[in-house]
Amino acid sequence: MLNQKERVKKNKITNIKRSKRFSDRIIIQLNNKSVFRVPEDAFALKPLHVGDEITAKEINHYDDKMRIQEAKDAAFRLLSFRMRSISEMKRRLKQKSFTNDEINNVINKLIKLDFLNDAMFAKTFINEKIKNKKIGPRALRSELFPHHLSSDLINQLIEKAYKKYDINELISFHLNRKKINKSIQLNKKELTRLNNYLLRKGFEWDNISNVYHKWGLI
Repeated sequence: MLNQKERVKKNKITNIKRSKRFSDRIIIQLNNKSVFRVPEDAFALKPLHVGDEITAKEINHYDDKMRIQEAKDAAFRLLSFRMRSISEMKRRLKQKSFTNDEINNVINKLIKLDFLNDAMFAKTFINEKIKNKKIGPRALRSELFPHHLSSDLINQLIEKAYKKYDINELISFHLNRKKINKSIQLNKKELTRLNNYLLRKGFEWDNISNVYHKWGLI
């Protein structure tokens, strides 16, 4: 923590240059050989010049702006790979040692820009999981749980998704994948193994039993 004397002590700016690695960063060098970075948008709002004097308090202000910019950049890097839920984004930024205030600042900006949208995330997540993994509702709810989404939202989207992807057809997909033949009844050991597999995939017993009967397995 800086004392009052340190906060008001001024240093002179001796050099200003754009970062070679990050084009939206301005690097400021002081007469005491120390440097600090300023986000380009903050620099544009309040330009600094060689010869200007600046206090430690003002530098701390720019450091805060820089931290927000770094948190925002980290969030955009995460979003460049795939959509994220608000809860997941908070957790990932926390892992990168940003403070709660910095994280909330960035989260609120991303929500306003619609880069973070839990309803859109959940819809995309659900459709991709069913399409790619062919999982049932129970497994889907389990995979959604860490994202702390609204129960009403999850129920609504899951109900809609399984109207698009028929549960019986999904179970049949797994039976074909397991090379199960129709109308050939399974022994107790085979049936137990298959039951456990389909239950792990997130299907309810009523749906599993219904498909078994259609296939003539029991």
